[in-house]
Amino acid sequence: MRDFWLGIAPDHRVGLLCLLAAPLLLVQLRAWRAATGEVRWCSGLLGTLALVHLGLPWTSGSVLSAGLFGWLAVRCLAGRSWRVQSGLLVTALLLLFVAVSGVRPATADQVGLTVAALELALLSISCRRALSRVGTVALVLVFGTAMWVVSLAGHDHDGVDRIQAGTIQRPAGPAATAVERAAARDLAAQVRAATARYADLAAAEADGYRATGPRTGLQVHFEHKGHQRDGRVLDPAAPEQLVYAVRGDRARLLGVVFQVPVAGAAGPAIGDAGTRWHAHDVCVSLLPPGFGAVSPFGSCPGLTFATTLPEMIHVWVVDPPGGAYATHLDDAWIEAWIRAQP
Repeated sequence: MRDFWLGIAPDHRVGLLCLLAAPLLLVQLRAWRAATGEVRWCSGLLGTLALVHLGLPWTSGSVLSAGLFGWLAVRCLAGRSWRVQSGLLVTALLLLFVAVSGVRPATADQVGLTVAALELALLSISCRRALSRVGTVALVLVFGTAMWVVSLAGHDHDGVDRIQAGTIQRPAGPAATAVERAAARDLAAQVRAATARYADLAAAEADGYRATGPRTGLQVHFEHKGHQRDGRVLDPAAPEQLVYAVRGDRARLLGVVFQVPVAGAAGPAIGDAGTRWHAHDVCVSLLPPGFGAVSPFGSCPGLTFATTLPEMIHVWVVDPPGGAYATHLDDAWIEAWIRAQP
């Protein structure tokens, strides 16, 4: 049973049961059994969406959506107009799904994505007569790509998913000895000294570091492709990534990321029990191409497969809670640190 619920947000479980029950309920309706062709498929799709929305967490929006889908299903069975109303309703719901999933990644679990996919199918049917074939394909492609993006973008080091979904943390070892603690302090000091020149972002870019994503944010990663392939690990003068807090035209160096070149290989021991390497499980999609992390519930969206990135470790040149080797920094702490800088 635990495996059955894997990847399902707890407040979406009733919705999943409603989704599974919908076909069984539809076949009990004489009017639906008597319908043929497109009317049967479309009314069934509308009825399924009505039932699923009724099983989602009750808000004014979900109850209203359930009622509207049910009303449209009845209109479809009765041979009355339903396409324009369905197109407007589904467009609004898909826009809301994309917007909410960008803020709350847990929304884009398997149930949320399945509902969005059903709505996308309904949208393509609803718009088929109003738009040209090319227009319908373009509309579906735009919403489909947006759904893929929000389903994969729930986590990165600067992402909104701060619970570190998909993170594999090395287990803590025994208490560190004095020698091990000294080794950890020494490495942190070497990193601070070796990367002091990168306090100027322009110097980092001149040396080959490039942003892995948007260039503004509280934890913007700049990677060096050459350092990732040079065979050196834990070289204070050649970290694989630099991490900056970038606001406007001001960039402040927070720390570095060291990464082993091959997934599955263990990062070298540093000494201190607090210096633990970690890796990330990610979801890979071939069409459209790209990747993102697993959801907070441990699963990948449909049509993607899971893989694990090589191990990595942060070394911060600032003094954050948790020390120089903390797995991640809290956004509120970074904000306060920025305000305290001259």
